[in-house]
Amino acid sequence: MTSLETQQLSLIAGQRQLIADLNWAVKQGEFWCVLGKNGAGKSSLLHALAGLSNTYNGQVMIADQPLHQIAPNQLAKLRGLMLQQQSDAFAHTVFDAVALGRTPYRFDAGWDSQSDVAMVSAALEQMGLSDRMDDSVMQLSGGERQRVAFAALLAQDPQVMLLDEPTSHQDVAQQLMLMRALQMLSQSHAVIASCHDIQLAARFATHVLLLGADRHWLGKASEVLTLDALEQAYGCRFQQQASGFIAC
Repeated sequence: MTSLETQQLSLIAGQRQLIADLNWAVKQGEFWCVLGKNGAGKSSLLHALAGLSNTYNGQVMIADQPLHQIAPNQLAKLRGLMLQQQSDAFAHTVFDAVALGRTPYRFDAGWDSQSDVAMVSAALEQMGLSDRMDDSVMQLSGGERQRVAFAALLAQDPQVMLLDEPTSHQDVAQQLMLMRALQMLSQSHAVIASCHDIQLAARFATHVLLLGADRHWLGKASEVLTLDALEQAYGCRFQQQASGFIAC
């Protein structure tokens, strides 16, 4: 079953067209990495898929329903977006920040149910943050705050998980942990993450959407990540070595 589908999707930024005629289907069991140089439209695409932007033409479908026809509360159960940057206006606790992911399931209740608390606790444990649950989010490093956002997405547990550069503030050990977590999540969800690290995408993603200046490539990671496609997308030369693709 297709979890997310785009039909003739064209993405616009001001007077510039970022993506043209994107016909794309993402299914449960697939982990897609979106690659491309700065300004290629990776973040803008994720915002459009989440329904947070209307600067596109074409159709976005989630669970076989047009995105714009899905009620907000139902949409929050179908898709979730982890933003690249987190902004906190006040000093709420780590637990409360993650518990926000359970909002679509509260059914007008003002308190977390036992199942909500269990989901939040499990998400915190998976991200290695159980010992920080009572700390203020204002006390966290950038990498820790990013993992809190990831934990909130786990607690939300949407059918389609969208993540904007989830490894950008992480050290190498945390990058591996997060990519392994996404790989595992893709067994029961459709997962789409933008990424700047070609080696991580090649190692962990099942599929890749590679954005170039005037075209795109999509399909299985092993088929999309070629020297020719990378050189066209990034505008520089690459060499393929045992350690992966090296820009030169």
